[in-house]
Amino acid sequence: MEDVNAHPNTQVLLDAWRRLSLGATATVGGPTTEDYPDLVGRLFVLNHVGDRDYCFRRVGYAMEKLFGRQLVEHNFLSLWSEPDRRLVAAALVAAAADRGPAIIRARGETLTGRRVDLEFALAPLLGGDGVPRRFLGLCQSMTGEDLLHGRPLRRLQAIALYPPAPNLDPPIRLVSSR
Repeated sequence: MEDVNAHPNTQVLLDAWRRLSLGATATVGGPTTEDYPDLVGRLFVLNHVGDRDYCFRRVGYAMEKLFGRQLVEHNFLSLWSEPDRRLVAAALVAAAADRGPAIIRARGETLTGRRVDLEFALAPLLGGDGVPRRFLGLCQSMTGEDLLHGRPLRRLQAIALYPPAPNLDPPIRLVSSR
């Protein structure tokens, strides 16, 4: 993934994901949930159950409040506008294939037309040599949710997608012969 000027909560999640992916255990003196009190309620876990079906397994309370409903067992792609579903699915496929996090910038809209900018971090949960089937996600508001006046979001529109950088391990080697 290119260097993206991510929200501080997104950066904390990505840093924690990198530490966990490398097999690191909890570090003494590292960041805690008390340092980022609004982070936990914005987390979610997706399970890839079929072609273009990424089912919510767990969803934080802040995210369910933002969408005005329980999201567990619903398809993550159903939150997105129809033209963007394939793009978001492609970002998830790339994250799984490259074993790295993807970031999606989005705009959420209510039925009354009020909008909020969001940032989604989608990090594959690595647990073996196979293609990851689960993702740790974060839905972070980039603009104040008070603009929505308590109305739930009805749809999401993708603004920008940042897939993970391809894994070059082992590094590519150039061989030349005359």
